[in-house]
Amino acid sequence: MIEKSTDISKILYFLGTARQMETTYRFTPKPNGSFESDAEHSWSVALICMLVATRIEEELEVKIDQLKMLRMAIVHDLAEIVTGDTKTWDDAARIDKEEKERTAMNDLFDKLPNDLTEDLLNLWEECEKRESIEAMIVKSVDRLDPVIHRTVFNLGWDNVEDEHATSVALDSRQLPRHSFSKILTSIYTQVRDEAISKHLFKK
Repeated sequence: MIEKSTDISKILYFLGTARQMETTYRFTPKPNGSFESDAEHSWSVALICMLVATRIEEELEVKIDQLKMLRMAIVHDLAEIVTGDTKTWDDAARIDKEEKERTAMNDLFDKLPNDLTEDLLNLWEECEKRESIEAMIVKSVDRLDPVIHRTVFNLGWDNVEDEHATSVALDSRQLPRHSFSKILTSIYTQVRDEAISKHLFKK
């Protein structure tokens, strides 16, 4: 009984830390003038992944483990509780991003029972390496989601430095991440074209 109590206490402690995703803010603005939280973003990534999974299965003729994919979507940005968000267009800041996040994830998951620590670290590592189809989808949608958000809410790229706030610059950051799937590429190009038609990019 003591061991189980300790086990649950570790889970509850971790949950208390993980709730900080609700107050860990990204560089993606919201219509009310605030910024999107990592919790909101992770929910949106999971939703998009769920909606496109079977279509990508048919496109690529592969079997997608949707449970694993959704678990990846839930944990993929947990490290930002510690490291904060990094701009996708800030190449200098992204140089050691993965190592900082790996350290953060080790510290965060180390508070969990050993079996969960190993399981979730392996899941996060697989996602970062983008070697499985599930990881490729999550990392693609992770990059795609802010574009959908900015376009749906007509927010554009006003808070992005001029040279990074054009459709050409966005293509250079987005298209390589989606290239394995015509479906994901099509979603991106349709949303980008809508953003162009709404004049949401800087000239």
